[in-house]
Amino acid sequence: MLGFVGLGLAVLGTVLACIPAAFGIGVVVLLAAFVVSLIGLFRKGAAKWPSIVGMILSVVGGIIGSIVLVVSLLASAPGPVDPIIPTDTPSSSSSEQPSTDPTAGRPSPEELSETILADLQRSGMHQYDDDPEWVACWGEYAYDSDLSDAALREYVETMDVVGEERELMKTVSSDATVFCSSQ
Repeated sequence: MLGFVGLGLAVLGTVLACIPAAFGIGVVVLLAAFVVSLIGLFRKGAAKWPSIVGMILSVVGGIIGSIVLVVSLLASAPGPVDPIIPTDTPSSSSSEQPSTDPTAGRPSPEELSETILADLQRSGMHQYDDDPEWVACWGEYAYDSDLSDAALREYVETMDVVGEERELMKTVSSDATVFCSSQ
């Protein structure tokens, strides 16, 4: 009887261990399955095969669950470089000073779209070259953001934002990328 309980726990633990969010619970269930199966193996008059299979499945389930966890963590890890965020590297147009003319106004979504595409291409990112909907969405998102007209104008003119709104530009850029990629 304990052999079948251990086998059932091993099956449940293996399934739970293969779900990254439930990995910890799965490991606890697998340990319990191993112990119950081990006890069932030494019980007199009981079938031995369910206990043996339960112990083997406990070990194999733990290994498979660990592999699934590692792969899912590596797949969800951020890349080494986020090319959407403006960088400190100078570009050919970075020697130009941002416009201090207050009449320059807020850049249009189209100007922002053209700038992000050029910024991505300058960074070696070409996956959005054939995706005008994503580029237009990014421009609209940045246009509708809380960034000041001056900060957006600075981005259009230099592909960078310095000063107080630099962190906000990074946040808006990341949020726009996520939002537009899910559209």
